[in-house]
Amino acid sequence: MFNSVFYRYSPYVAGLTVLLLMTVSIPVLAEGEKVQWGMSIEEATKQAVDTGKPIMMDFYTNT
Repeated sequence: MFNSVFYRYSPYVAGLTVLLLMTVSIPVLAEGEKVQWGMSIEEATKQAVDTGKPIMMDFYTNT
């Protein structure tokens, strides 16, 4: 009896669990440290050396 009920409803329980975890964790993660965008490589390098944090550079083209 228990096995048939468990196997019948386990996908729904798993889906609800994932939905609940996403609902709780996304706002918590969104409150983290904000990204500060910069336009100068020299300024970003100086700030990275001062804080000990890495620099992320994003390059793209429209061609």
